[in-house]
Amino acid sequence: MERKIKEYALDIGFDDVGFTTADPFPQLTQALEQRKNGYSWVSEGLLQLAHIADPRFVLPSAKSVVVLIYDYFKQAYPPELINSIGKAYQSRLYPGKKRLFGSRLRLIKEYLQEQGMEVGVRPAMPERQAAIRAGVGTFGCNTFVYSPGRGSYVGIVALAVSGELEPQMQQASSKCPDDCRRCIEACPTGALYEPFKMDPLRCIAFNTYGPGNFPGAPDDIPRDIREKMGSWIYGCDLCQDACPRNQKRLQQKLVPDAFLKEMAPKLAPTVLLNMDDRYYHETIQPVLYGYMWEKKFMQRNAAIALGNSGDETAVPLLGEAIEDPQEMVRAYSAWALGRIGRAGSKKILESALSREVSGRVEEEIVLALDNF
Repeated sequence: MERKIKEYALDIGFDDVGFTTADPFPQLTQALEQRKNGYSWVSEGLLQLAHIADPRFVLPSAKSVVVLIYDYFKQAYPPELINSIGKAYQSRLYPGKKRLFGSRLRLIKEYLQEQGMEVGVRPAMPERQAAIRAGVGTFGCNTFVYSPGRGSYVGIVALAVSGELEPQMQQASSKCPDDCRRCIEACPTGALYEPFKMDPLRCIAFNTYGPGNFPGAPDDIPRDIREKMGSWIYGCDLCQDACPRNQKRLQQKLVPDAFLKEMAPKLAPTVLLNMDDRYYHETIQPVLYGYMWEKKFMQRNAAIALGNSGDETAVPLLGEAIEDPQEMVRAYSAWALGRIGRAGSKKILESALSREVSGRVEEEIVLALDNF
């Protein structure tokens, strides 16, 4: 059965397959308890991680876990999207019925069910821990899983199943040199504060989609984090790109991704900032859906990126955005105008302040004006 499952998974586009038991992951439970302040938003909220350390929470009849590895770094990413959108998000690893990756998930789930197994995956599974225990990867100091020959640029899917499958058990390990701190040094916010430990609330990737969006997450992106987000509008690859274990992948010569090459101009922050609803739903959401369910979050991130660019040509665009119906968009546009700090920015801010009715936005405008 294990051979049949692996062959089918490889046939439909996955790159490696492993099996482990459905026993709980006590190390995950312990880590979440030790770091509950940073993970409370996800432990009891959206993904209920406090419970899914036991796969039987997802599927009470679970006896095994099937772990699928997908190498998403098979084509070159457009230069315009580097340091703007994370490679995983560019690769559209979404479960939607109209996405290719989602079709793979549907096919493997149907195949396992045809073999007489029940299958569970929601609300979520401890995918990284399952991948390690199933012997298909090792941990990196940056907390990502590294697949042999592929580095950390892999998507992981863990499925709880009711079938008895022969496990490939492995203890958690790492191949990172003991004295390597490249990923920690590359993290501008200090989210990676020591090997194998991360504060998600300071992670750039989390801050592009978590604040104001996830239940239990902070309402706003901290001001000191905004400046360090640079040009990122969705996700972040800094700790992975700095890792010596990934350098061969980064230096490989690949054929450009034709779809992303076509899409890149449409994903520029100058375009995203003032996009209308139709553009968002028809052009952006199908490609960058992930964890963002409302247009305003992408607009917010575009405003931050433009503010950090220091580009004076962005001032008129931010001047338009500071009139947006969404309070969030106005607030972060005000911050961005103050960050750019040009004379034209000050005039726009003063004019907006005279009309603003939101206390939150007024505060951002006043703080922005302090930069002049």
